[in-house]
Amino acid sequence: MSRFTTREYFVKERLTEARDARGLTQTALAAAMKRSGSTISNWERGEQAPEPATLNQLAQTLGVSTNYLLCPMPQHGDGAIFFRSLANASIRARTKEKARMRWLQHISLSLQETLEFPEVNIPEFVTQGAYLNLKEEDLERTAENMRLFWKLGEGPINNAVLVVENAGVVVGIDEIGSTKIDGQANWSNQDSRPYILLARDKYTAFRRQMDIAHELAHLILHKGVSEEELAENFDLIEHQAKYLACAFLLPHRTFASELFSLSLDGFLALKSRWKVSIGAMIMRAHHLDLINDEATQRLWKYRATRGWHRREPLDSPSETPVEEPRLLRRSIELIVSEQVRSKSELMQADFGLAANDIEMLASLPIGYFSETADVVAFEPRIRIVNSNGQTASIVPLRRPN
Repeated sequence: MSRFTTREYFVKERLTEARDARGLTQTALAAAMKRSGSTISNWERGEQAPEPATLNQLAQTLGVSTNYLLCPMPQHGDGAIFFRSLANASIRARTKEKARMRWLQHISLSLQETLEFPEVNIPEFVTQGAYLNLKEEDLERTAENMRLFWKLGEGPINNAVLVVENAGVVVGIDEIGSTKIDGQANWSNQDSRPYILLARDKYTAFRRQMDIAHELAHLILHKGVSEEELAENFDLIEHQAKYLACAFLLPHRTFASELFSLSLDGFLALKSRWKVSIGAMIMRAHHLDLINDEATQRLWKYRATRGWHRREPLDSPSETPVEEPRLLRRSIELIVSEQVRSKSELMQADFGLAANDIEMLASLPIGYFSETADVVAFEPRIRIVNSNGQTASIVPLRRPN
């Protein structure tokens, strides 16, 4: 008699995703479960499936629920996941963060089964695929159009995270454990929505502003680019994202008019107002031909002499608070406060991820899912029936304030 397995409903791609998100090789996972490497490989190829008891062990080892391993995979499409990372970031680190991006999207998609998220409000500023022919003047014009469309004026943007969330972008945070990856962005075909996952490791308000602007630039300029195309044109794609991010945060007319001194102290005087690092302002001044190559190199040297290449003045979160994403956090808090789902139901049944993973990705307070819940008396609610005679339970979510 053949043994019962989970083959009919086990989703092999979920195993690979969870293993990658934990930064484990097949060999490491096999060792943790006291199994052979070939067994893990067979599970991931779909040639075999774990027995029910083994499925529980697998879920516990990976820090997910069994529901997660049985959840069908969404169709995210073939669009690239754009990394703002240093060239020496390891392949394993990138693979891990790609899987963490998918976890962010998994949380978002689960929430959208109950909530209405803000509509995506990012028009086609640049024709898809046209990035190969863009010049710097085109990027300047795109930055102007972005500000015009979102009615941002030409002054400083105090909270870039809020700007992109209001435009329908889902933003998450992750503790990567390395300073070699700053963030990533991706358009998902499943909900036709853009996503940004930011690294928390370089925790300053000025880094957060530039990282969000950089990933937004990818979403606007490079939508539809495949992983292969990204690898082939990586330097060009990264240069364009850096340039557009600076042009978006530092508009040429107003920034240039306020720059009263082309010195480190002159840039420092503008830092708290424009919410942009001194290094980024030096780069922007060079873009605008306010300083030549020699003066730029001299400023970089002086900046390093002062030790500002490691940490600039005002960088401490106690001096300049870091803006956090709000959409996912408020979504979860709304569902719980309205008693649509309990914390344990969200964690175990809906997300199927560990509490610390959800708390990090959704910017929830540490320990949110372990807090003791107050017992609230049950109150009957009117069931809403739509025109098709089906029960509907949709809680609208307001735009973040």
